[in-house]
Amino acid sequence: MTAIRIRELAKPSEFALAQRVAKAAWRLPDLEAPSVADLIAITHAGGLTAGAFSGSDLLGFVHGFPREVDRRRAQHSHLLAVRPDVQGLGLSKRLKLFQRRWCLDRGIGLVVWTYDPLLVKNARLNLVRLRARARRYLRDFYGPIGGIYADLPTDRFEVFWELESADVRRVAAGQPLPEPALESAEPFVLGRPRPGRRVSVEIPTGAPRLYRQDPAAARRARFALRRRAEKLMALGYEATALRLDGGRAFYFFER
Repeated sequence: MTAIRIRELAKPSEFALAQRVAKAAWRLPDLEAPSVADLIAITHAGGLTAGAFSGSDLLGFVHGFPREVDRRRAQHSHLLAVRPDVQGLGLSKRLKLFQRRWCLDRGIGLVVWTYDPLLVKNARLNLVRLRARARRYLRDFYGPIGGIYADLPTDRFEVFWELESADVRRVAAGQPLPEPALESAEPFVLGRPRPGRRVSVEIPTGAPRLYRQDPAAARRARFALRRRAEKLMALGYEATALRLDGGRAFYFFER
């Protein structure tokens, strides 16, 4: 593989490659795959579509468009996909850091996106490696879309990435950041009064494989996290990290 370069997409043929990457990453049916025409039009209208290229080979891409959040200019990061055969090379983080620099160069200090909170790898990228924060829980956000999600409700965390925060600046500079110890968070129990400043909520570690191998267990996990996350976020908590402990995974929520 030649050196990997991240740059904005320029030609219709490159946007068509991005569609193929998305279909491969999420195993989406044709009707749910991102439209090449939409990718081009949104980019032309002020959005960003950037790809990680090895020569002319597109390995992954990030796509976002302008929005406003509480009267602040922001970008909604709609798509981030890396081809299955090159996952594990750190391309997702590199694409997000390119997006950060692109936004800052245009006076945009906030990027917002959604992700499936049962996907441990995504949670680690978003909350730990990028230091974004999940502040909202969205029920069945996309409706049924199939692919890796099968028939599971498409619940999502909405995360907020403050591009100039101290932690995000350190991430962008490649500086290591410590993770809080599991013992620093008390397990959250529904109905227990006055939860502490930092609480933990356990989730399974087998998604998305779990979605097809044990749909009933996946549904139970989805609804269990939904109840707890909605309660905590209503109390002013946000998800700040996901900690792995052996074969178990724990969200940290902080107020």
